Amino acid sequence: MKRFLAAGVLLCAVVHGPAAHADGRYQMLAVPDTTGFGGEKIVILDTVGGHLWTWSEHAATPGGPGGRFLIYQGQVRPGGKMGDVIQNEEWRGKRR
Repeated sequence: MKRFLAAGVLLCAVVHGPAAHADGRYQMLAVPDTTGFGGEKIVILDTVGGHLWTWSEHAATPGGPGGRFLIYQGQVRPGGKMGDVIQNEEWRGKRR
């Protein structure tokens, strides 16, 4: 799933290129908050090694503390041709 997220992020970076910060090796793309919780999230791509991280920051709420999180998402790698599935991860639903 993380690989598919990476592919989606790269697609967004191409489509929304002007919104990305592109100085040097690391490129950052702000991800809009669609949850309504006010959290900030940035995707960071290492353009040399293909490594991908998400950085997020959330304010404290009555239900829990806030915090900052830097999460390694994996390494992006190319396929052989358009449409190649690089990695597939599946989860089964709960059985009743």
